Amino acid sequence: MRMMRWILGVSLKDKKRNEVIRKTLGVTCITDKIRESRLRWYGRFLRREDENSMKRIMKAEVNGPHSRGRQKKRWGDIIQQDMKSLRLKTEHTADQKKWRGRIRVADPSPVRD
Repeated sequence: MRMMRWILGVSLKDKKRNEVIRKTLGVTCITDKIRESRLRWYGRFLRREDENSMKRIMKAEVNGPHSRGRQKKRWGDIIQQDMKSLRLKTEHTADQKKWRGRIRVADPSPVRD
């Protein structure tokens, strides 16, 4: 956001909202783009065959005691949170084009020739 404010010549004292600055420059929120990328990889991961080594490792159970305190967020927990917020199901990953369409973040930047 600091770079975008600098590009527009806007300081924090001007009290312009981040959404207004992003819309002016035609830039999507970075957290939305990261979520899109994470879900795109998740769809690719689920479409792999069951014998794939990476898929077997990700589905493996780890036994043993947990560390004290609040547990760290795991990749799978974040994926489930993302899917819940977008109202997606794992069955949707079967068709790649539809999956991409569902997770796509609308890019507000104008199309340039």
